[in-house]
Amino acid sequence: MIDNLSRFCSIRGKQMRPARTALLLALAAAPGTAVATDMLPLKQGIYVPANRPCKGASNAEILNYWGKDNSLGVAQASCKIRKLSHQGTRYTITERCTDRQSGSEIAGDPTIVTISSPTSFTTSGTAYRYCGRKVQF
Repeated sequence: MIDNLSRFCSIRGKQMRPARTALLLALAAAPGTAVATDMLPLKQGIYVPANRPCKGASNAEILNYWGKDNSLGVAQASCKIRKLSHQGTRYTITERCTDRQSGSEIAGDPTIVTISSPTSFTTSGTAYRYCGRKVQF
């Protein structure tokens, strides 16, 4: 396979140096090279309380998680993880949240989340489940 790929490693008809070719091939083959790692082991998207249907859940009930350094968020705020620790499936998140309309910072205590699976978690006594990447009206 490398022999087949190396013949494509030319720029403007000139063959690239073997070391540069090897580096490019290694980067292309490395898993996750172009994708940032999510800080929480959750599927990205919308979550609603486990006892509620996905369709028709209100903004007040919905939490979202968009991966990378984003924290669990609500419709009115944008939250970034500043510090994260975990013991087993229990995660303690210190975050910085900003009100989407005013831009002002929202103060808050660390959030404790128990992650049951990539599609379910519990926080503040409420169990949440995954509902996809879009809000269902």
